[in-house]
Amino acid sequence: MPRRREILLVAWREVRLLGRSRAAAGALALLVVVAWLPGILLALRSGALGLAPFTQTVPLQVALAGVVLPLLALLAGAELLAGELEDGSLIPLVTLPISRRACFAGKLVGRSSLLAAAYLVIFTAAGATTAIVRGSEGLRDWASVAGAGLLLSIAAAGVGVALGTAGRGRVRAFGTALVAWVVLVFGLDAALLTVVVASAPPPPPQVGEHGHGELQPPARAAASEDDPHARHAEPLKKRPARLSSALMALSPVSLFRLTAFAGSPALRPRLELVLPGSSTTGVVATLAMGWSLWLVLPLVHGLRRFLRLDLN
Repeated sequence: MPRRREILLVAWREVRLLGRSRAAAGALALLVVVAWLPGILLALRSGALGLAPFTQTVPLQVALAGVVLPLLALLAGAELLAGELEDGSLIPLVTLPISRRACFAGKLVGRSSLLAAAYLVIFTAAGATTAIVRGSEGLRDWASVAGAGLLLSIAAAGVGVALGTAGRGRVRAFGTALVAWVVLVFGLDAALLTVVVASAPPPPPQVGEHGHGELQPPARAAASEDDPHARHAEPLKKRPARLSSALMALSPVSLFRLTAFAGSPALRPRLELVLPGSSTTGVVATLAMGWSLWLVLPLVHGLRRFLRLDLN
């Protein structure tokens, strides 16, 4: 096992490299956009300057973070090793009395800690400013989305690190990361939606044959047992089985939305639309299993590839 001192030395080296990197400055700029843009845009839409309240910004925050954060994290993770492998600056480091495990862990700790700290500072500043200007209503919902976004960023960065250990240079690493972004953000969601549509039962054939009586609320329909329309409205009460919570563990973006919905009082009712009949225990188990897999397995795979990589 690598020694702690070796890991800290490599981590401090990584922090210094990031401090001089233009790519790191661009990443911080994108984080500022994700944290502040929803509030500014929605305020401008209403014809005012400033920030919109949390109750308005949370849905847009979910949509924006689910697209931008994976791309940013994938590129940052892919560049972790690909850049130095291309420049050859990693070879002198591994020739020192420092194991490859310590080198991998140190670079990972240095970059992830710095970017995570920047993420927390930027989002905390945005949240505190909005709370001061527009009040704290909806702050818990916003914080749930921000916390889920941090988990999504760490998981996507791990995937990027695994992709960047191929030793093929920055351009190929970034190209592979872009392909992975398309698959994670759009491809997996499309596949899961296909499963939902394919598994849903067809609608009752008698829908629409009995007038407006089918549309009456269930309480009123149950109150009149002799109403002939109530018998035909009964099939409409049964919602088709939709996406199971276990399938959502296959996509980090779906896990991000599930985490945001589960932790947000305002968004939690949407869970019934996505996972009808789901229990709290099932959702918590899905989150624990899904995040454990996405946070650990890509890094384990990346470490194995790095240990076998020929640096000569």
